[in-house]
Parts: sequence; structure tokens; C-alpha cells
Amino acid sequence: MRIAFINTLDMSGGAAIVTQRLMKKLNEVYGSENYLLVKEKKGNTNNTHQILSSQVEINAEKIIERISRSLGLLYQFFPFSSRSMLKAVGLFKPDIINLHNTQGGYFATPLLQELSRIAPIVWTLHDMWSFTGNASHTFGNTSWKHLKNDTVLKKIPPAIGINTGAWLLRQKKKIYNSSDLTVVAPSRWLQELALQSPVFEDKIVHHIYNGIDNKVFRKKDKQLSKLKLKLLAGCKTVMFSSHFLDKDNPWKGGMHLREILERINVNAGEKINLLILGEGKPEELDSLSNFNIFYKGYIRDEEMMVDCLNAADLFIYPTRADNLPNVLIESIACGTPCITFDIGGNSEIIKNGYNGLIIQPFNFDAFSENTIALLKNEEQLASFSTNCLSVTRQSFLIASMAEKYYQLFKELSAGN
Repeated sequence: MRIAFINTLDMSGGAAIVTQRLMKKLNEVYGSENYLLVKEKKGNTNNTHQILSSQVEINAEKIIERISRSLGLLYQFFPFSSRSMLKAVGLFKPDIINLHNTQGGYFATPLLQELSRIAPIVWTLHDMWSFTGNASHTFGNTSWKHLKNDTVLKKIPPAIGINTGAWLLRQKKKIYNSSDLTVVAPSRWLQELALQSPVFEDKIVHHIYNGIDNKVFRKKDKQLSKLKLKLLAGCKTVMFSSHFLDKDNPWKGGMHLREILERINVNAGEKINLLILGEGKPEELDSLSNFNIFYKGYIRDEEMMVDCLNAADLFIYPTRADNLPNVLIESIACGTPCITFDIGGNSEIIKNGYNGLIIQPFNFDAFSENTIALLKNEEQLASFSTNCLSVTRQSFLIASMAEKYYQLFKELSAGN
């Protein structure tokens, strides 16, 4: 089977990680021929191709995006990228096209119709953007259910100037209706929302959990992992990870991290190691006297990530918006319990009171109090750790994910 994958990036971000893991397993188990098209290529694999190589064309489309976005014409016209993608996919002659993240100023929404004439499209959703006017997440706003876009949403990334969200939704509905398009939602939370969307009327929305290789992400000796990272002995370790640690990160909870850590700092009564992964170094955390802070930067190496997760006694994740966070799956695969808000698909990974704790969104007192209590409860941490591995095996193995995608691809390509 020949599969053309399309994503914004090849190496960075959750969508890229999911795409790479799926490609690798499909090739290993089913012998698929994979071809990945990206806006920006950072890796060196032969089957991955950057859509545009000309800096002149790249700069021209940056200008086009800047102007069109201010006018509310989000992702309407990328002449060079569209031409290049159609040519590359056409020459590859795929049996199926697996679309992932289309945001980032390279994928014109009307291109769906032309691509689906080459091969059936399976669109793996990583957020809400495909069925909202412009916002990746709407934070509970449901105007999209009525093909409307409340003004408050136009400022949520990818933001638009003039609020044309209602028009963009009607356009999406028209384009989707005339495209050979099947949708996959990695969380049941996102599946339920997509099924409520008028733009996906008459479209099938499947649910397939993102999977992980539990031979790579695995439980290791915790004390040896702490020694390897040179963490202070005799202290419990909590870990937080986000691509960007800047407080303006709109999704991953960096802006709430200080509020929670300040409460823990006051009430913990003992020193705690704080292991932080991501780009940046929030100076406002330096004043937290009860924390020994260890910054490790943004980590791409999986084995290093495994060491960090194994060194942690608890992974804290005060996210504001999410679908099915890779990092929570990675954490439980390493036997490390998590505490997070009841946001998106988080509760599908973390079963409250079984392999971690789920907290009412933005209840910082409850988050901090439960973190302190859990760190002091060795028996519960050990029980949660064992249950983490059980949940991983039950729902989040890469072999299961690849099999479900392969069967879907096979069914759709056979009917083409």
C-alpha cells in the first residue's frame, strides 16, 4: 500500500510525532510505502520532502498569509504550495492520503477537493480547527455547532482580523461535502464534538487512539534514572513538559504552572525536585525556595525522554486545551502517574484514582493539594504506577493503532 502523509512539520510537535510513529509501524508490519510532505523539513529521511524549496516562493506565501489572515481569508490561497503538493502526490500515486495538521500557512482548504480526486483522504484531527471558523480550541464556546463564529473566537490561534468565521464554516462544509473524506479523531472527546459539527454532516468520524511503542517508552529503575539526570537524592520529583515554556503559550498550561507551584511551594513542607522540559526558562520560578529546579530544554531524543519520565515520581500537566496529549501517554507507558485537569481527552488516558488524578479545570488549590498528598503517599504512587502500565497495554499500543489505520486505509482504497 502506498500512503501519502501530509503535515506541517516532520520532527516537532504532537502531530509530527504521531505521524512518524504511525508511518514507522505501518512500514514495519504491513510493508507500506510511505511518502511524507511537510511545510518545513528538519530531519534527513529520504521519504520526507519539503513542499517548497524556493525561498522566494516561501516568502511570497508568508506575505499572502499575513494579508489574507487580516482580511479573514484564512488558508484560502497558497499558489506555490498547492501546485507543488498536487504534483508530488500525483507522481507518487498513493492508494490513500493521510492528512494531519494543515495549519501553519501552507495548506489551502480548497485543496482538499483536488487531492481527493487523486486518492481518498483520511484526515487525522489534532484539534478542533477543522470544524470551527478559525480557532484550534474554543474553550467551551459552541457557536460552531450553528455555523457561527462568536467574536471572541477570532483572536484564538490561528487568529483572523475580520471575523469571517461563519463564511469559513460554510465554505468548509461545501468543500468537505464534495471531497472523498473520512475523519479520524484520536480521542472520544474530539470524536463526539466532530460528530456534532454541521461541516461533517454525512461524513464518517472514526475513533482511533494514538499509540506508543512500549518497548521504547518503558519503566526503568527510578533511582538510577534520578542519578543519571543528577537530581538531588532524598527528594520527590515532579515533572512538567511543554514545547514552549513561555507563559504566553495558549495551550499547555505554562501560564498556570506558576500559580500551582506557588501553592505547592508554600504548603509542601519539604524540598521537591522540579524537572522542567521545554524551550525557555521562566525566571519567575526562581523564587520558589522549596523547589530544586532542573531545566533540560526541549527534548527530541526518545531515550532521554524516557529517562526523564522515569526519574519523575509524578507528572504534572495543568493544560488549558488538549486533544490526546502524547506526553501523558508517554508518561504512563513509563509507569509514571499523572495529575491533570479534566480537559479534552485527558481523562481517557488518566483514570481518576486509578493511574493518576483528574482535577476540575483551573482549580489550582485542588491541583496543588492533591499533588502534595500524592507525593507523600508511597503506596498510592506504587499502585498508580502499576496501573499506568495496564492502561497503556489496554488502549495505547502502537501496534493496535497501526492495525486500525491499516484496515481503514485498506477498506477505503479498495472502494476507490
